[in-house]
Amino acid sequence: MDIKLNYIEAGEGFPLVMLHGNGEDHTYFKRQMEPFSRRFRLICPDTRGHGQSPRGTAPFTLEQFAEDLKDFLDRLGIEKCHLLGFSDGG
Repeated sequence: MDIKLNYIEAGEGFPLVMLHGNGEDHTYFKRQMEPFSRRFRLICPDTRGHGQSPRGTAPFTLEQFAEDLKDFLDRLGIEKCHLLGFSDGG
C-alpha cells in the first residue's frame, strides 16, 4: 500500500472493523463506538483520502479500497474479523 491509513481502536475481544461511507470518516461511528467496544476490539479506519488518511496516488475504486483494507488488516495481524460498513464501506 502506498499510504498508511489513519484509524482509532478501542476495546478488547474479537475484532470488529467499522467502515464508513464516501465523504465520511471514522467519526461517523462515534455513537456506536462505546457500546461495541464493551464486547469487541473495535477498529475504525479512515479510508484512502478520507479523514486523516492520505489520498495517495492509487485510484478511488472499490477494488482499491478493498486492497487497502486487506493490507491494513495484514499490518495489524488480523486474519479474521467482523466487518460493519455502509455505502462504499459496505
